[in-house]
Amino acid sequence: MRISEQAKHETRSRILTTAAELFCTKGFEESTTREIALTAGLAAGTMFNYFPSKETLAMTMVTEALRQGTEDFRRRRTNEEQLAEELFMFIASGLRLLQPMRPFLGPVLERSLSPFPRKSTCPEGDATRQEHLAVVQEIINHHGFTEPPDHVAMTIYWSLYLGILACWTNDPSPNQEESRAMIDYSLQVFVQMITGGDAEKGAANDC
Repeated sequence: MRISEQAKHETRSRILTTAAELFCTKGFEESTTREIALTAGLAAGTMFNYFPSKETLAMTMVTEALRQGTEDFRRRRTNEEQLAEELFMFIASGLRLLQPMRPFLGPVLERSLSPFPRKSTCPEGDATRQEHLAVVQEIINHHGFTEPPDHVAMTIYWSLYLGILACWTNDPSPNQEESRAMIDYSLQVFVQMITGGDAEKGAANDC
């Protein structure tokens, strides 16, 4: 029997919702793919037709939230922000959408976004990294820095971003003040590195 696209979409959504509930209540490590499938009303093997692994399932949630965060960022920016302010807005918009997943994000991000090469790299994690860095590049270009940062600079940016995520997922302060300070400091370091201390240089050169 053929399954309609609508039915596939509904099943996929049900798997994601069920998995998010289990990850929040039991934790990512303790939730199994079999348990997710059965709780979603599926045969254990059927779930793999939608998500090949638990990591891919969780990173799909992360990727979709970050894409929505990017859309929110583009709607909210005024084009009057300084480079560091715009990067801060971009990162904060993503974190806002990830907030409901914060209880289980630590091990998911550690496995899927690690800068260390892995034999079984999660494709969703790599796609998320590339999409995030593309927006960072877009923001840098927007401020007149038409020469793209070199590989070293973007590798350092990604390391700083992972540090922000690690801090944020474990931040016990009521309003994640420690994470905000971490974002501020990390972006100061990155902007200093690519501008040589003159954040207006790119815009001036573009005139």
